[in-house]
Order: sequence, then structure tokens, then C-alpha cells
Amino acid sequence: MTPPFLGHSTLRHALLGALTEGRLHHALLFEGSEGVGRTTLARWLMARANCAAASGLEPCGVCSACRRIEAGTHPDMHLVTPEGSSIQVARIREVVRALGYHRHDATHRFVVIEPAEAMAAPASNALLKTLEEPPPDTHFILIARHASGLLPTIVSRCQRHRLAPVDDDTLAAWLTAQGIDDVTRRVRAAEGAPGRALALSAEVLADTDAVRDRLLAALSGDLSSIFDLAEQLTEGKGAERRAGGARALDLLEEWMADVVRLAASPPIALRHEAIRPRLEAWHGALWPRGVERCVASLADARAALAANVAPRTVLDALLTAVATELGNARSAPSSAPVTRSEPT
Repeated sequence: MTPPFLGHSTLRHALLGALTEGRLHHALLFEGSEGVGRTTLARWLMARANCAAASGLEPCGVCSACRRIEAGTHPDMHLVTPEGSSIQVARIREVVRALGYHRHDATHRFVVIEPAEAMAAPASNALLKTLEEPPPDTHFILIARHASGLLPTIVSRCQRHRLAPVDDDTLAAWLTAQGIDDVTRRVRAAEGAPGRALALSAEVLADTDAVRDRLLAALSGDLSSIFDLAEQLTEGKGAERRAGGARALDLLEEWMADVVRLAASPPIALRHEAIRPRLEAWHGALWPRGVERCVASLADARAALAANVAPRTVLDALLTAVATELGNARSAPSSAPVTRSEPT
């Protein structure tokens, strides 16, 4: 059974109002972190727009349209996802061609592109003309982490909606109501993303801990340790190599966010409370300019992965840059914070 929709009530009411009044934008950009509800929101909107017996905010969930949309089999709902590492122009042209035919039975036809950042430049350009002159009652939903990963010409034709994280108390109550274990840790790890919280099985949490420990150990060692880990994390082929690189990026971004939280007053809970002493050492070494440079390096690495640069190359460069910024703090004992008299 699908868990109840969590959060984004204001946005859903706004979208429903636009739908009811016949002014739903033809191109919607849903931005936000993985698991925050972007795909769930898209599925809700498709169902609500085509439900035969909707009541208020919610679609009925049992009519033919609702059931086919939930199953992903509705002929008027087109989902565009990467084939391999990117969405190619041929796939966009295929969908655009399908939009030239009459709708089967939907009141509103939808095209969902996820993740929209995966569109190669030719694919984005092929989509652009259709966004400028969309077929009647056809809506595009682009799902992305951030608009910066898309061509500005695409973004300018979209109505942007940023999905904010769900607050910790609401997320904890939601997980508890579903009988989920390890609620406190899931909430801390999910950072307001319900989908991420649900996906964090005991095995996933244990695997994350293992990667965390290996990454911290590599950063505490010499360059050969860093290069060895980068090689290990990016073993395999295609998507598997990219996933290994992305996992390391995710952890480093989370740690940098915790380093920033350590500067907050009043104090803010850390996502990685278990390694607080190490993060305090990093804070002393990096705050504030070093953090800015590390965050810039992370953004460059994320962009390089999106541009299909070899994950091993990306990770080598990123980990080397972070280790250089950390200096002596990268090998400090986790139980003894390291500070500097002046910020870098």
C-alpha cells in the first residue's frame, strides 16, 4: 500500500486551484532533493487532473485513470528517463511525435522528464520548441535537483516550484505511524525527504556507515589512500561507476552541511552526529573560506559527473582538493577537535 502523501500541502492546493481554473502552466519544474516528493507530486497531479471521481485535494485512487497512472500504464502519460547515463535527442523526438496524435481518454496529457538534468544538449534543444508551442491540454513536468543543471532557455519557459524539506517532527510522526524502525536515525539521515527515509533499510544504513568509514580513513591517509578509494568506489560499468562517485559526493556534501551547522547559534542538530568530533575538527580547519572552496569543488564535481566525465577522474580531483583544504585536520583523531587561531 502506498504511504499517504506527506507535506507540500500549500503547493498542492495552489496547483489544484490552477487546474480547476484552467490556468495550470504547460511546463512545471519541480526542484528539490532526492526523495523530497517531486515524483510523488507529479503522480498526484496527473491523477488529480484526470480522476473521474476526485473529491477535494485527493484523487479517488480507484477509477480507471487513477489505477493506470499509479501502474504507469496510462497511454496519455509519458515518462522520459535516461537510457544509460543520459536522455538522448531521439527519445525526446519520439515523445514529441507521440504528442501529435489525439489523446486516448485523458482530460490532461502529461510528459514527465526525470531527472531533467540528464537531457543532453541536443535533447534539451529538441524539447524547447514544444515548450514554446505546446499541444492543447498537454503539460510537461521536469523533475530536477536544481534548475542550474538545465539550460537557461528551458528554465525560462517553466513555472518553477521548489519543494522544501518536511520538518523533522512531522516526518518522525509519519514514519512512526507506519511502524518504521530506527525513526530518529532515519529522520536525521533523510533531511526532510520522506522517500529517502523510507528507502533507508537497515542494510542501506549499514552500507552507508561502511562507505563513511572508508572515506574518512582515506582522507586521513596519504594521496595513495585517496586514489585507491576513488578506484574502489568507481569500479564496475556505466551507472554502477557513476553511483559510486555520486555516493561519495553525497556524503561529502552532507559533511560540509554539518560543518556549516556547527557555526549556527543557537545550535542545530547534525545529520552525522556520530562523527561530531571529526566534523568539529573540520570546522576549525575550514571555517569559513575553506568551506566555500570545498562547496565550490563539490559543485564542480557534480557538474562534471552530469557531463559524463569519468567518475574516477572526478573523485580523484575532488578528494585531493578536500584533503588539501583540510590540511592537518584530515588526520586528527576523531575524539580531539583541531582548531586554528585564524580562519582560512
